[in-house]
Amino acid sequence: INKGIGFPVGLSVNECAAHFHPKPNDSLKLGKDDILKIDFGTEANGWIIDSAFTICFDPKYDNLLTAVNEATNTGIKNIGIDVDIGDWGKQIQEVMESYEVSINGKTYPVKAINNLGGHNILQGIIHGGMFLPSVDMKDSLPNNYRFKEGVYAVETFGSTGANSVNESGECTLYRINPDMFNNINGIKLETTKKLLYDINKKFKTLPFTDRYLVNQPNYKTNLKILTNNKYVHAYPPLCANKNDWTAQYEHTVYIGDNDKIIFSRGEDY
Repeated sequence: INKGIGFPVGLSVNECAAHFHPKPNDSLKLGKDDILKIDFGTEANGWIIDSAFTICFDPKYDNLLTAVNEATNTGIKNIGIDVDIGDWGKQIQEVMESYEVSINGKTYPVKAINNLGGHNILQGIIHGGMFLPSVDMKDSLPNNYRFKEGVYAVETFGSTGANSVNESGECTLYRINPDMFNNINGIKLETTKKLLYDINKKFKTLPFTDRYLVNQPNYKTNLKILTNNKYVHAYPPLCANKNDWTAQYEHTVYIGDNDKIIFSRGEDY
């Protein structure tokens, strides 16, 4: 659809855990003490393979990265048809939170972020509507909240501070809402309609960044109208507290009655 690009790469730094992508002409630079989450995806026939990993240049962060990577691998190991998702999240949390990390002379317990996690993937829709927690949510999930045949992003996030994230900063990532696309009565400006049609033509329901739209007339105003009226979903950056460090690891997995295929697994990751 978009040359096989599943979505604009996430490049979230330090306390920012997810959904950061540079603005046009962004001057942000990566420093030697930074932790970078690289969240990327490829697409074929509308299906997205979603994957992420974390890099740093100072070994003092290694235990944080190991904790989150092992948590994701625990999720992959234990995923299967009819597995209780509440129990599954509890097992992930136990692994991640068994680690601690010493940074600049201070020891931090690694905490599983409770409002970020994995999701199912549908054809054309990266977030299929299911939330896959990395923590024990047994008491707040339905009894029948279990895995069935399908494609899932097994995704975990860890933090040295806050165990939750909040929206923070300028949004640059978006996706069309397919439920609204055929009802354009709420759009009055022709330039806004044209932008919506152009987005649909190029990206369908794949996520995109406003950096791709800079040559469109009044793209900022028209994109704001589309998001305010729910024709387009916005995905702002999601961050823990200032001076926290966060890490992310993710793989995309298909599960069937007798199959488990990790689409994003390779010799390098």
